[in-house]
Amino acid sequence: MDSATCVAMGGDRNRRSLAMLYGPATGLTTPEDPMSHLSETIDANPSLGTHERNEIGRLLQAQLVDLIDLSLIGKQAHWNIAGPNFHPLHLQLDEFIEQWRDLSDDVAERAVALGIAPDGQAGAVAAQSEVEGFPVAQIADAEVVIGFAHRLSQAVYRARERMDRLDELDLASQDLIIEVVRVLEKQLWMFRVQG
Repeated sequence: MDSATCVAMGGDRNRRSLAMLYGPATGLTTPEDPMSHLSETIDANPSLGTHERNEIGRLLQAQLVDLIDLSLIGKQAHWNIAGPNFHPLHLQLDEFIEQWRDLSDDVAERAVALGIAPDGQAGAVAAQSEVEGFPVAQIADAEVVIGFAHRLSQAVYRARERMDRLDELDLASQDLIIEVVRVLEKQLWMFRVQG
């Protein structure tokens, strides 16, 4: 919107409001910070301070990495399952992978909405993931069930820690992580009852 249109729609007050909402990013961290790319905001959210936004960004980035890696590991297991429960487990993993991908998209979009640039590239996921991989070989169906029960249990624990921390920082982001916890805990239950 140019200055003339802005003045016509409310003058300096609107120009100041637009500058606050769409102005240049503020509060970049120092290059020594390994997570400094998270603070390179796109359109900084004026209702959050730099410290809060950066901390929320770190938490959302960690959750994004967990979800992306779960989807990648899920595909690895999906391709390599062997055993009498191959077909139902193969289909179940497809369903869970789709849920992990949808949740990762929601988490990344929440970060962008706050002015944080999420990183879901292979290098970032490989460097930051805490999810244990599966072997590059055929995996017995029972091992897949036990393996995912273990991995999801750990992922739920980390997501709950993020959820608790976000209670102090940003309730909207916490609400998203609550949904992640709900989905992961339901999936964990579904794997546990099979084992």
